[in-house]
Amino acid sequence: MQDNRELYAVITGDLISSSDMNYSDREVLLSIMHDTFSFINNQFHPAGELSFPFEISRGDSFQTLLRTPEDALLASVLLFLKLGFFSKINQKIASRISIGIGSVEYIPESGSVGEADGQAFRLSGKTLDSMKEQEKHLLISTASPALNLMLESQCAFFDNMAARWTDIQKEILFEKLGGLTQDEIASKLGKSQSTVSQSLKAAGFDALKKFLDNYASLFEYPDIFSMGNK
Repeated sequence: MQDNRELYAVITGDLISSSDMNYSDREVLLSIMHDTFSFINNQFHPAGELSFPFEISRGDSFQTLLRTPEDALLASVLLFLKLGFFSKINQKIASRISIGIGSVEYIPESGSVGEADGQAFRLSGKTLDSMKEQEKHLLISTASPALNLMLESQCAFFDNMAARWTDIQKEILFEKLGGLTQDEIASKLGKSQSTVSQSLKAAGFDALKKFLDNYASLFEYPDIFSMGNK
C-alpha cells in the first residue's frame, strides 16, 4: 500500500512564446521568475515542505520537487499568478504548469532536481509535453486514470476562470493566497478594502479556494493515487 510519505510532487513548467522576447524583456522576466521562486520557497520553507530549489533551464523552463505534494497546487497557482504580472510588459507571455504526483526513485546527493528521476518526474514531464499541443495552462497527473479524469476537468475550469483574470485581480489573488488579509492587501496595493473585496469576488476566489482545498484533501486518502495502476 502506498502511503503519504511515498508521494512526491514534481512541478514542471515553461513559458509560452518567450523565444520571441528581446534581451531586455528576458532579463526582466528572469528576475521575476527568481523573485517568484524565492517567495514560494519562503512561503513553504518554515515547515520544510519545499525541500528542493526551483531550477531554470533554457531560460524559459523550470522544475522543482516537493516532499509534501498537498502543497503543489497552491505553489503552482502562486507561480501562475506571479508570472502573469509579466503581461504588463509583454502580453504574449503565458505559463504552462504540469504537476506530477507519484514516487521518486532517485535524487542525487547534490539535490539537483534536473538529475533526479522517478514516477512523479515522468508524469510531470510527459504531461507538460502533451500540453504544448493543447491550449491548457495547468494539469495534474497521477498513476490513477480515474483520478486524472476528475483532476483534468477541475483544471479545465481553472483555465477558464484564469483566462478572465485582470492584472489587478491576479495581484490581489496572489496576495490573498499568500496569506494577507483584505485590509493588508488594500494597504500594500494602495486600493480600498471594497475594491479588494469586489476583485476577489469577481475573480472567483471562493471557487479557487475550494479547488485548492479539495486537492489538498485528496492526500488524506493516499491509496487513490495508485488505483488502476498496474
